[in-house]
Amino acid sequence: EVSSAEQRSWVRMLAPDDVADLIQELGPEKKEVILLMLDHQTRREVTALLAYAEDKAGGLMSSRFVRLRPDMSVDEAISYLRIQAKTQVETIYYAYVIDTDQTLLGVVSFRELFSSAPNKKIRDIMKQDMIKIPVTLDQEQTSKIFSQHEFMALPVIDEWGHMKGIVTFDDIASVLQEEATEDIHKFGG
Repeated sequence: EVSSAEQRSWVRMLAPDDVADLIQELGPEKKEVILLMLDHQTRREVTALLAYAEDKAGGLMSSRFVRLRPDMSVDEAISYLRIQAKTQVETIYYAYVIDTDQTLLGVVSFRELFSSAPNKKIRDIMKQDMIKIPVTLDQEQTSKIFSQHEFMALPVIDEWGHMKGIVTFDDIASVLQEEATEDIHKFGG
């Protein structure tokens, strides 16, 4: 009901995963109109997110997360994080260590990063034993993992171990609410 300029302004303020949710809510007839309101990079991210079913981890995830390389020093990583924090990353609780082909190698908490020696390498402080969720994991299963482990974010990977994005607790909170409402409605019936 608002002008197209105002619509564009509002849509451009949304994170790519939220734009994908909006498109799924409004239906396919509005898809192209909304995509044309976005800059090239965001349009590419939203299009990639729309390839996943909305009730799977891939449909819930954000493609904006903090990335580090294993051969960086802690000092280099902290400087790099300052740059990434300005570019609208979804969350900055964890930094994900990936190699050149986007394979997830490990994760570093900011606490670990800031308490490590400046010349130490990221590969030496990253945790390799982590919970990862596949892009095809059902949203209900994803929410169970969050409930069991109380994480703020989880990495989402494809079948080859390439990192595709993260699902954050706020992304899954609405799923938990929907699932609870659905269960209560079943009891009422």
